[in-house]
Amino acid sequence: MQMKPNQLSIDDIKARLFIPDVWRMLQLPGEPGKCCKSPFREERKPSFSVFDDGRRFRDHASGDAGTVIDFIQLALNVPLNEALDWARKQCGEEGVPLRPHKPAAATAVKPSPKLRQAKQGELEALAALRGLSLVTLADAQERGLLAFADVWGRVAWLVCDPGGRIAEGRRLDGKPWEAFGSMPERKCHAWGGQKNWPVNLEDSQHCTKLVLVEGGPDVLAALEILRRESKADAVGVVGILGASNTRLDEKALPFFRQKMVRLFPHADDAGRKAARTWARVLVDAGAARVDAFDLSRLMRSDGKPGKDLCDLVNISPECRARWQKFQREVMP
Repeated sequence: MQMKPNQLSIDDIKARLFIPDVWRMLQLPGEPGKCCKSPFREERKPSFSVFDDGRRFRDHASGDAGTVIDFIQLALNVPLNEALDWARKQCGEEGVPLRPHKPAAATAVKPSPKLRQAKQGELEALAALRGLSLVTLADAQERGLLAFADVWGRVAWLVCDPGGRIAEGRRLDGKPWEAFGSMPERKCHAWGGQKNWPVNLEDSQHCTKLVLVEGGPDVLAALEILRRESKADAVGVVGILGASNTRLDEKALPFFRQKMVRLFPHADDAGRKAARTWARVLVDAGAARVDAFDLSRLMRSDGKPGKDLCDLVNISPECRARWQKFQREVMP
């Protein structure tokens, strides 16, 4: 028996209506994609993403995210019941055909947090925690690289790929995440699953020079240093979330073609090993030049040894005076 429109459940609607379809039905401006401009407002840089084969969306500027039903509610500015009525009408008497979908491999997935912009005092808290300027953090938030969320009763700051592929979150109080179930205590959690895609790669494609950093915090640190060296508009920042991610997504490699790339690996065995692998991959991908900056012998202003770009942002005056490599500009 053919299902009538008013009989369609929410799951039935989700299986038949997809966000790109609704986008075009409503003649919203722009074109849906993994990295696109919001259809709900004018904006200078893309902060919106449609992913999971058109089943989900995320607005990195506002924090709104969800399924096609949530998208309809936002687009029409209506409550849930009216959004469902509209969706069922679009399915028609015959119903929009059910699209075939290859199910994802069964894995234990942590529910993605609802991303949002910083509340009062949160940018200031992050600036104090990491030694970064408010200007840099505000710019990162505008780009969709930085977001905040309430996770398991804690406030988290997250470095996000503007295309919605991956987000890595740390506690704003600087403490590690507590152990939970089979998960041990750890400094960060990641959501999205696409760690082999360099964060911010698509948004940096207009730059002829790129810096590739290791880890989410170093993405923000690279933006800070570029601002200090007056190179923020000329050099793009991309980040690989962890030295273990040495097999980059093949679809990401063409973005490096004819680019000058400087690596900033952590000054430890894992970082150096990863940098050698990344360099070979990028050269094979057609990068015009690949080099690396050596962060060894770094000392932080609190007297502790450093090993990454975040530590370089907070370098001690004595260390800078001692080592010539830290006295000159470090960005390409």
